[in-house]
Parts: sequence; structure tokens; C-alpha cells
Amino acid sequence: MKHNNLIRILVAAALLIVAVPVIASAQVYNRDDRYDRSNRVDVRDAIARLDNAGARLQSDLNAGSERRVLGGLLSFRSVDNDAIAEVRDFRRAVRDLRASARGGYALDRSVDEARVVLNQGVQLDRYLRLRTGRTSVDADLAEIRSDLHVIADAYGLSVPY
Repeated sequence: MKHNNLIRILVAAALLIVAVPVIASAQVYNRDDRYDRSNRVDVRDAIARLDNAGARLQSDLNAGSERRVLGGLLSFRSVDNDAIAEVRDFRRAVRDLRASARGGYALDRSVDEARVVLNQGVQLDRYLRLRTGRTSVDADLAEIRSDLHVIADAYGLSVPY
């Protein structure tokens, strides 16, 4: 009798030892949720930074470059309207991406817009890299390049350089 009770207790203890980890592993944890949340925040912030950098770049290009002649008596200001049009197209693409991504919650629905932003950003970078030579424009382009990489990583795309 004591032998049967001992076996039953040992079997029950073994079942508890096996059952507790099995029950615990059956719990549904979305471990990627934290990554998805930070990814959404990173994309939302990158899109906002792209829009801000585009606005700064547009205002820097609107200021134009000033060239002084005759010892500073005359000055000529030149504005590159083609460059401003490129920045305007880029900002329009960024706004379309912001609207379709819905704050980073609909990344799967906005892949095409992200691709357009990447292509426009690379085209803008290639167009302006050697044309201006001003540090403010170069700083804005560097920020745009950085944020383009963030967006490309979030969407699983590559930056077409």
C-alpha cells in the first residue's frame, strides 16, 4: 500500500515537472511586437525628418548663391530653379509616403511610395552633390541620406546608389 502511494506521488510530481514548462511555453507572446513598435516609431520619425530636411534644403536653395563683383559694389544672386523643382518633387513623394504609411502602422501598404521616396532621394542627392558646394546643403543631403537608409531598412529595400 505504501509502495503504491509512493509511486502515485512520484508520477504526479513528474507530471507537474513536465506540465509546468509545457503550459508556460503555450502562452502566446508577441516578442516581435517591441521591435515592430520601435520600427514604426523609427519610420515615422525618419519620414518627419525627411520632410523637415527637404524644407530646409528648399529654403537653402531659394536663398541662392551670391556672387560679388567689382570689389563688392555689385552682387548677383543665382537660384537653381531645377534644383528647387527636384526638392519639391522629393517633398511631395515624402508627403505621399507619410499619408500612405499612416504613422508607420501600414508599412506593407506603402512599399511603392517608399520606393518612390528612395528613388527621388537618390536622384536629388546625385543632382545636388556637386552643384552647390555649400555646407548647409551638404548637411541637409547627409541627413536625407541617413533617413533614406532608415526607411530602406524598415521596408526591406535597398538604397539604389
